[in-house]
Amino acid sequence: MPIGKNYWDRVKDWAAALPFIGGQFVRHVQSVDEILRLPPPRTPDDVANTKQYEEHASRAYMDLKMAFRDIGRMNAIVETLGRDFLTAMPEGAYKSRLGQIAFLYRRMHEELANEKISRTIEEAHAHEKKSPGSWDPWDKANLREMETMYRHVAQVPADLMEKKARLAFEGRRKHRDVLKCDDWEEARPFLEDMVDLQRRIADAKVLKDNDHATDAAYQALMREYMPGSRLVEVDALFKRMEDKLKEILPWILDVQSKRKEPIPLTGPFPSAQQMWLNKSLLKVMGFDFNRGGLYETGHNPVEGGTPDDTRLVIKTSDSTNFLDSMKSALHEGGHGIYIQGLPRETWRYQPVGQDLGAAMQESQALLIEMILGRTKEFYRYLAPRVEGLFQKFGDPAMTAENLYRLKTHVKPGVDRKSADEVTYFFHVLLRMRIERDLIAGRLRVKELPDAWNAGMKELLGVEPNTYAQGCLQDVHWFVGKFGYFPCYTLGHMAAAQIHDKMKRDIQNIPELMASGDFMPIQMWLSDKIYSQGRLKRTDDLLEEVTGSKLTPGPLIAHLQDRYLEAA
Repeated sequence: MPIGKNYWDRVKDWAAALPFIGGQFVRHVQSVDEILRLPPPRTPDDVANTKQYEEHASRAYMDLKMAFRDIGRMNAIVETLGRDFLTAMPEGAYKSRLGQIAFLYRRMHEELANEKISRTIEEAHAHEKKSPGSWDPWDKANLREMETMYRHVAQVPADLMEKKARLAFEGRRKHRDVLKCDDWEEARPFLEDMVDLQRRIADAKVLKDNDHATDAAYQALMREYMPGSRLVEVDALFKRMEDKLKEILPWILDVQSKRKEPIPLTGPFPSAQQMWLNKSLLKVMGFDFNRGGLYETGHNPVEGGTPDDTRLVIKTSDSTNFLDSMKSALHEGGHGIYIQGLPRETWRYQPVGQDLGAAMQESQALLIEMILGRTKEFYRYLAPRVEGLFQKFGDPAMTAENLYRLKTHVKPGVDRKSADEVTYFFHVLLRMRIERDLIAGRLRVKELPDAWNAGMKELLGVEPNTYAQGCLQDVHWFVGKFGYFPCYTLGHMAAAQIHDKMKRDIQNIPELMASGDFMPIQMWLSDKIYSQGRLKRTDDLLEEVTGSKLTPGPLIAHLQDRYLEAA
């Protein structure tokens, strides 16, 4: 073949890379022509990720690892751009940023949903079947997750994915504005466009789903957040929770009525001091600020980022109540600690190195925010510190007992984000019912406010006075997260189940919380959950860790113990 400048440039690149690849170049390259078929030279950071670049007997699998590495890199760029969109982006960059993000989503989709990926997956599966000894459990799981990712989007046209990304980021700003102005008429046409888009995406996915069950389109959307989930199983879990909570909620309210009301907080609680508290608590919990940060925004909170760059975003704090900001920080911190604990050193950018989806993500957030972060022992640790931080010495509202009572006070209300741990389920149930009806066409967007108000009245006996208190309060539908809401309840179940097992393994958790020593808990979670990535599916991991697939039993027992037996 003719030798040109590009050829020698590649040779020089590989020669420069030799110190970083331990001499493997000489052993594996059989001819100079082969240089041009090799992937680009690795950097020192790349080589640290041994499993991502480790040679494998299957050439097809090696090609897949490189393809998914590049898709993962693009996703990491989108994550960073998205956090900047919420926190630091100048207003004048709004339109160009939408175009950048939408373009990257389209490119990721085109890289993933193509026939070459499909053929290469088939070739890798054939090799796995022929030479099973060449495949360790992590490689098998990585190939499985590659196929899952491919099948999830293979039938969706690229232009729909691009539009979805653009509408999602437009939706964040739209939601912020209509919520502030309580403007349903401005929100309605945007939501109509979003619901129409979600139906088109769902219809494309259902063709591949081969599932003719009722609400198959909604199930297809839900699987973006819980891969492989079945709506019939989700419905069964929700039914058990609904029946039990309708039974015990009146008892809880009766028990609570016989005690004094908690003393409300009186500010001011300066924003800077609240953020100092939030960051300090996240450090105690194990969040690594060398690989992440906590930021405030006028938009709704959001978790995310990558294990190397985990940027948590919470809503701007309220100077009258530091507990709301703290709750948000603990919740997003639970997400962030999980993300940071993923196996980044060996599987960076590979599917098997990612989290297990939104239900497991919410389990880690709710474990910290609702279960551990609402114990008496946690408030024994917190109370003297916030009393000094906010200079509220001797304030009876700032005692450990009162702070605990404030955070465990059960009262049906219209707002999901400030809901107590018991009534929270009914907020999720309402949203799940409504979004299923919207996707199925049983409910039109213009009927949403009335359906919302009627549902709140039926489930909790309360009704919002404004759209902002009702159907406009959540950002999820504005950003296209149809099918996400069930993850909160399923995550709460998983959190209680994991906590139940953790208590048996770490028998002094109350003492640890009272002293602010979270490290044994974080190490346990890292070993059992974080470091496992997607080596196993959610139910399989839960069964391995706790001895059972997902069940509402531990959550019901937890709620009864905290709100009835311990009352």
